[in-house]
Amino acid sequence: MLLTADIGNTNIKFGIFNDKELIRTLTISCEKAKTADEYGVELYSLIRVMGIHRDDFDGCIISSVVPLVTGRIDAAVRDILGVEPIIVGPGVKTGLNIRIDDPSTLGADLVVACVAANALIKAPAVVISMGTATVWCAIDKRGSMVGCAIAPGMTVSLEALTKNTALLQGVAFTAPKSVIGTNSDKSIRSGVVWGTVGMIDSMIDRIENELGEKCSIIATGGLAKTIIPYCSHEITIRENLILEGLRLIYEKNQRG
Repeated sequence: MLLTADIGNTNIKFGIFNDKELIRTLTISCEKAKTADEYGVELYSLIRVMGIHRDDFDGCIISSVVPLVTGRIDAAVRDILGVEPIIVGPGVKTGLNIRIDDPSTLGADLVVACVAANALIKAPAVVISMGTATVWCAIDKRGSMVGCAIAPGMTVSLEALTKNTALLQGVAFTAPKSVIGTNSDKSIRSGVVWGTVGMIDSMIDRIENELGEKCSIIATGGLAKTIIPYCSHEITIRENLILEGLRLIYEKNQRG
C-alpha cells in the first residue's frame, strides 16, 4: 500500500492507495505546534481504526506548503510505518514542464495537481484549487504549466469581513436564491458565494483568452463541491486530485 499526504495550511489530507485504487482518505488539522510524536500518534490511531497494519505500507509520498510541518510528518511516517517518504520538491521527477519565472517557487500542491490534471483531462487546461487560497493554474496545449493566478479563499475572505465588521456574523457557504440580499445573512452569502462564482467564471474566460484556446477545466479543494456547480463553465470536480497526482509521481520515481 501507498500512503500519500497533502500538507496544506489548514488541513493535512492523507490518502491510502492499494495499487492504483484510492481506498481511504483521512484528514487531520495542520497545527504548527504539534510535534512529530503527536502527528505519529494521530496517524497510527487512524490506520489502526481502519484495520490496516503498519507493515502493509510499501511507501509514502508527501507534498507540502508548510515547511515547518513537513519534517514532522516525515519523521512520524518513518517512525510509525518504517518507510522513507518521498517529498515533492527539487530532485523528484514529476514529468511536468513548468514555464514560469522561477519554477522553484511553485507550491508542491500545485505541481501535483497539474500532474494529475494532465493525466485526467485534455490540454490546454485550467486547474482550479479551492482551499485557503483560490488558485487557477494554466496549462498550455503542450501540457506545460505556464502560470497561475491566486486570490484569497472564501474562508479567508469571510473571516476578514466578519472580523473587521462588528455587526456582521459568520454565515454558511450556501447560495441565496436572489443575488440581491434582503438581510445581512443573505447579503453576505450572496456576495461571498455568487461573488466567488463570478470570479471563477471570469478568470476562466480571461485565461482562455490569453491562451487563445478553449480549455478543459478541473477543480479540487474543500470548497469546490460547494461553489463549482453554480459556475457557467463545464468543470470537472476531482476532490482527491492532489492525492491522485501524488500516486502518479510516486510511480514515476519508483520506475526511475
